[in-house]
Amino acid sequence: MLKLIQNEWMKLWHKKGTWAMVAMLILVILVPAGITKYYEVKSPTEGSWQDIEQEAIQSYKETLAGEDLTEEDKAYFQEQMAISEYRLANDAPSQKDSSLASFMSFTSGMLTLVTLFTVITAASIVSSEFSTGTIKMLLTRPMSRAKVLTSKLLTTFLFGLLLYVVNVVVSALIGLVLFGMGTGVELEMVNGQVVEKAVWSDLAYHYLLSGGDFVMSTLFAFLIGSVFRSSSLAIGLTMFLSFTGGMIVMFLSRYDIVKYIWLTHSDLTQYEHGGGSMIADVTLPFSLTVLAIYAVVFLVISYSTFMKRDVTA
Repeated sequence: MLKLIQNEWMKLWHKKGTWAMVAMLILVILVPAGITKYYEVKSPTEGSWQDIEQEAIQSYKETLAGEDLTEEDKAYFQEQMAISEYRLANDAPSQKDSSLASFMSFTSGMLTLVTLFTVITAASIVSSEFSTGTIKMLLTRPMSRAKVLTSKLLTTFLFGLLLYVVNVVVSALIGLVLFGMGTGVELEMVNGQVVEKAVWSDLAYHYLLSGGDFVMSTLFAFLIGSVFRSSSLAIGLTMFLSFTGGMIVMFLSRYDIVKYIWLTHSDLTQYEHGGGSMIADVTLPFSLTVLAIYAVVFLVISYSTFMKRDVTA
């Protein structure tokens, strides 16, 4: 198995597209950082942080004086005003927008690009073997088809995990060099009390929850690529469902069947900060259970199709 994975890994990195994906990921992290730093140097913030908080409090008061606010809006602005007042009373300035923590929070959005690149790899790693005819040579080796397919699947996930690491490490290095650690604190309202926000643990939790869409999109693309032997169909269909999944779920939200569709649960970040699902009576354990069932179904279809397929033609 290790030799099969090594072989797949070498074939993957032999492609120019693999290097292009890594370079593009680094580029989309580096460019926004450079632009942010440029405007920070060009247009430094005027006034002390105390003045900014005082202006914010006055703005919140004027907003709350309006009569067209909903109860949710009033609660939000009251919380923000309480946080600003807490900062002034306890000499607790906020983190600058251009700090390491805020920059890494921004680049965590690049995980969508990581998922896209992994989907492209998953869609083509099997289908390309059929399109080029190399699948015949691969299956003549004294290895079972199950091991061959498993090596391709594991290689795909290893590549995706590598992109995850690249995203985190490059973001941390660039953020540290350009913006520094920062000296302020982030605050939030919890049960009516202003408390310091656990920025790094929240960021780690976001990365963990983002793995839901990453894993399911990869398995679905791997399924389509294995069954239909078309990388373009696998990429297109997976991306279509990823971008329209929210609309599909909202359209079906009136029906109970929506609770059992994997698109409803793949975005686990909806449970971030203690929030609930967009669908009533759906919890994180339930979502994980549904995703696990779909993952098994995707794998069973992929393996059964690959094991039975005739490649002599």
